[in-house]
Amino acid sequence: MFLVADDDKVMNQLLRTLLEDEGYQVESVYDGQQAYERLKKGDCQGAILDIRMPGVNGAELLMLMGSEGLDVPVIVVAGFPDFDETEMKQFPNVKRFFLKPLYPEEVLAAVKEMAPLT
Repeated sequence: MFLVADDDKVMNQLLRTLLEDEGYQVESVYDGQQAYERLKKGDCQGAILDIRMPGVNGAELLMLMGSEGLDVPVIVVAGFPDFDETEMKQFPNVKRFFLKPLYPEEVLAAVKEMAPLT
């Protein structure tokens, strides 16, 4: 299962559809707390995580994941240049960083590299 966590409902649905069309099982959540609860279940093969979400933001979620040993590979997406790729690389589970607008083929290639379908 692949997790999509983005509070922008349109972006969330676009990412979900992109992955489902390739054969991934996807769950969508709309804030960092929901993402955290879902990640703790332990069956996520990867996640796409928006950095700016209400409540627990993406950076806070990455810190929580690190402190609790939730070693799920993550693609971080950001709509604003609050963070850059260098800052995100401090988190060992961050595999890629994209600024919005996203290019579907780049996101899909990153997902396939991170979590190939079996």
